[in-house]
Amino acid sequence: MFTFPLNGFSQDTSTGEEDEEDAESYARIKPHHSLSMEVGLPVGMRNKTFSAYMQGIVNIAPYYHYSFKNKITAGAGMNYNYFWINHVLTPDPKNLGGIHSLGGYLRFGYENFHTDRYGIDFSVKVGKSHLVFDTDNNHKLSTLPTANVYFVEPSLGFVITADDQSSYRWVLGYGVQKYTFVPTRLGFDKSANPSTSSENINLFSRIAGYTSYLTIGFGYTYYIKQR
Repeated sequence: MFTFPLNGFSQDTSTGEEDEEDAESYARIKPHHSLSMEVGLPVGMRNKTFSAYMQGIVNIAPYYHYSFKNKITAGAGMNYNYFWINHVLTPDPKNLGGIHSLGGYLRFGYENFHTDRYGIDFSVKVGKSHLVFDTDNNHKLSTLPTANVYFVEPSLGFVITADDQSSYRWVLGYGVQKYTFVPTRLGFDKSANPSTSSENINLFSRIAGYTSYLTIGFGYTYYIKQR
């Protein structure tokens, strides 16, 4: 008669402690200093020539960000992406290779956790990239063609916390690089270039002709210090 209530009381206490531990483990994150890594698949957009010739392979973006009390974030990072030649659709299937893009950027955003497990992150990356057009035909030249271009990339992230110091996110970004792609940069004959320059008539058309890509990927964030 005395043993049963004692065992029952002991079991209830243990369960209560476990619930408290779970609650603490998934407490709402209040970011301060954070490190993140995003990896995604880029897909060429808008510039029809670029979309036809190039196929996205990877986009990698590690960065540090500082979160203010008003949930505004600011940080900096590096970005690398690689597009390779879709040899099936190009006039010279033997010209293989692609475009390497490596650069740095500043990142500004807004991150808000709506519950203990879920949050949303809006951000814009603004930076500069160094492009290397690394193809078989270009290797016949004394040096590989390169270009330094500015880029901007707004993105939206859906965040799910893993514990009180880390989270995972699904990221959707749209990057625009300030240059107009032409196949001759890859070593193709001039006849492969667009036959018309109508996309450069006015400012809006030039912007529409800039090289752009949609990135779909995932990210991981480690919260070094919270508020």
